[in-house]
Amino acid sequence: MTNSSNLFALTELEDKSALVFPREEYEERTRCLSRTLQGLGIDAYVGATPENLNYFAGFDPLGLYFYQQILFAPGQEEPCLLTHKCEKELARTQCWISDIRIWEHGKDPLQMTIDKLRELGVRAGSRVGLEMDNWYFKASTYKGLVDAMPGVEFVDVTEEVLRLRTIKSPTEIQHMRKAAKFSDIGFRAAVEALRPGVSEIEILAAVQSAMTVAGSEYPTLPFIINSGARSGLFHGVPTDRRVEAGDPVMIEITGSWKRYNSNIVRTIVAGKATHALKDLWEIVNESFWRPFELIKPGMSVSELDRLSREIRAGYKKYIPARAGFGMGLAYPPVWAGRPDILVGNKEVLEEGMIFSLEPSIGQYHGTTVIFGYNILVTATGAEILQQTPKELFEIGS
Repeated sequence: MTNSSNLFALTELEDKSALVFPREEYEERTRCLSRTLQGLGIDAYVGATPENLNYFAGFDPLGLYFYQQILFAPGQEEPCLLTHKCEKELARTQCWISDIRIWEHGKDPLQMTIDKLRELGVRAGSRVGLEMDNWYFKASTYKGLVDAMPGVEFVDVTEEVLRLRTIKSPTEIQHMRKAAKFSDIGFRAAVEALRPGVSEIEILAAVQSAMTVAGSEYPTLPFIINSGARSGLFHGVPTDRRVEAGDPVMIEITGSWKRYNSNIVRTIVAGKATHALKDLWEIVNESFWRPFELIKPGMSVSELDRLSREIRAGYKKYIPARAGFGMGLAYPPVWAGRPDILVGNKEVLEEGMIFSLEPSIGQYHGTTVIFGYNILVTATGAEILQQTPKELFEIGS
């Protein structure tokens, strides 16, 4: 009998064959992490956000729901990755590091974390940095660590580690440009599909089809396509509601490449806009472009939000959020990161930052008008990553 395995050409992927960045870039990221932890007096670090597992190890898993961590002590040359057996081949091919530890159902991954921390020299009196302010670090994990390691001080280092990802490398900027291009393709598909009688879901199908064919990967957040009075929901997913003539349609879509996400958000109108909609549109546009003109290294992010709010002061009750937020490497449930474009934030812009500036007048009598692009801070000013025309408003009028 012929061995069935001989009927197929079985080829195993080589170790580290799917690295997204050169090894040297990962090594520099690790050195930056080491310096940051040393400055904080941290003896060991346990990271749980998928973004940081990706950033420091290259790991890009689909099983985000599994217990998985990156563990590191300052001075080491590379971190350790702990993940589930289902993801071991992804880790083997994607990660530049050599210390990859695998757990499987029936085993206790928390104990594996504790064992590794002890290997790293953690004992009573040590300080361990944790990402306490993230979606993927469970209270049960924290309690288990505290119970198992008496005398160890656990310190929140979420913001300090997140700050390391704020300034994008040249390769990261290339990825963001590609993601922005996908968002342009999706927005163009939405415009081409928009007409009275089409449903929100049908617009979504056109958007997703065009972006997927172009090469965009799965988005970090579901797309927003809300028409008519549903545009006032601000955060609503598409339904079978059919667009009517004159409807405002709020659209937010995100292009994704190698988990780098670039969003574009805009309210457009199916046909002719009312005078009231045009007035809102002009105010929101001004609250984007006047702050945009101020963007350069050294500029206060607080001032951008303050000016944007000042322009919309007549609609103060209908400013639902900050004027913007950082964009880049991201996993569900959201892509918003540092810096917060928010009044009171003491940060200043730096070359290599990328953020979404997207002021709005939202939830205003059943209407949201919003305008946003992704912006790269350059050495002398700012660059908008998307190419979607700024004049788009009345479609098919």
